[in-house]
Amino acid sequence: MTAPKLEVLYLRANEIDDEGMVAICEKLKTSTLKSLDLSLNKFTQKSIALLAKALGENNILEALALANLDLNIKDFEVLLEEFGKSPISAEQAAELQQKIAERDAIVAKNKKAKGKKIEAVPIVPGLVQDDQGNFYIVKKETLSYLNIGLNNLDDSAAEDIDKVLAKTPKKFCIAITNRSMSKEVVQSLISKYGERVVV
Repeated sequence: MTAPKLEVLYLRANEIDDEGMVAICEKLKTSTLKSLDLSLNKFTQKSIALLAKALGENNILEALALANLDLNIKDFEVLLEEFGKSPISAEQAAELQQKIAERDAIVAKNKKAKGKKIEAVPIVPGLVQDDQGNFYIVKKETLSYLNIGLNNLDDSAAEDIDKVLAKTPKKFCIAITNRSMSKEVVQSLISKYGERVVV
């Protein structure tokens, strides 16, 4: 009998610092977690950058809580860049299509292996093309909830929040509960994105 896979992990208020986050981020790369709460800890922007890199190698996580860390929107920028679609050139799209084809070939080979040793499947971001022929790389399609509330988010954070919501799927929600943002700015985001903005 195999042990069940861990899918939800609450590490809230555990005094985790940057040193502790190194190990967590390394494990996250191959983790089966669907929900991870790292709120109310002591790590800094340095760990947010490590977390962004780890998420680039994880296609399972669906919910991530980073509330009450005493960080500002600039500290989160490197992480926010990991979500949604970003434009790429036709040459980059061709390279990505090749990687997607190689990944799909490995998946097909593994299906035929039937109990034999299987090859590791590389994580490859999605690729979309719009009606005008422009290509976009799609990152972190699985993650649908990000909580960065109770951090040092003031009205200047609205631009970054708007950008991430504009480039992510409609299922993606961001929690921004905060006392430093004006009601007018929060209401403007809610008017534009509705329930995707959680306060």
